[in-house]
Amino acid sequence: MTLTTPEAFMAAAPAPLNGNSPWSSRYAAELRRVVIEHAERSPRSLQLQLGPSEVGVACDRQVVGKMAGLPKTNHVSDPWPSIVGTAVHAWLADAFDADNARRGVIRWVTEQRVQTHPDAGLIHPGTGDLYDAAEQAVDDHKVLGETTLAQVRSADGPARKYVVQLLLYAEGFRRLGLPVRRVALIAWPRTASSLDGLYVWDREHTGADDQLIEEVFTQTRIRQQLAIEVHSGRMSITQIPITPDNSECYFCPFYRPQSAKDGGPGCPGTANHQSLSKGASA
Repeated sequence: MTLTTPEAFMAAAPAPLNGNSPWSSRYAAELRRVVIEHAERSPRSLQLQLGPSEVGVACDRQVVGKMAGLPKTNHVSDPWPSIVGTAVHAWLADAFDADNARRGVIRWVTEQRVQTHPDAGLIHPGTGDLYDAAEQAVDDHKVLGETTLAQVRSADGPARKYVVQLLLYAEGFRRLGLPVRRVALIAWPRTASSLDGLYVWDREHTGADDQLIEEVFTQTRIRQQLAIEVHSGRMSITQIPITPDNSECYFCPFYRPQSAKDGGPGCPGTANHQSLSKGASA
């Protein structure tokens, strides 16, 4: 760490101030740096296997880029929603474990590691947030801002990636011998001041879901081959098709709207990038 004079430290305060003085503003920036650098640490090597939360993304370019270990070009998204979501997940696991203890029965299975496919080289094992033995339901916690909550509440329901993630967890629990009758997305309000905004989206688990998961497995194998081509340099990431989406592009690690003008690295994503939603979380 490079130390400077007190005068230089104070002079480096950003504008507008994020504190009540130049010192506190500069200190806020330093604290933010530590959090962002820790959140952004990830390997830059080929990583052909992704987890259940990633393989259901509709955009081929985003998934292939992650598999190929491409460097991040998105400098507009903020890790804080994901950090909050991770903390809330841990708290909820403790809450449901405590409910088991209070009632003297094992209804809730929390933070269970599951394998969604017999070939571990296709999709990384994932961690199912919650299995409800009484309802035979697989639940997934999402800590969401109001924009994404509105989408979940809409007639269209949650984004495809959330549904695929739920179904992959369901497959994992079934492989453990646990029956699954329903899957449920538990949408916890991240920005509200009470739990009144809690919303549950569910659907019955049917044979059609098994067909969808097989389609995801096939798509993932194709994306793995494309990632190998990109990682080797035989293909450019710009040759991989994109599926721009206002609610997805903002959080894509390869989103960089300036690339549409300067031809530089990154993906321009949707042309309507100025209206991108900032409401999602982990």
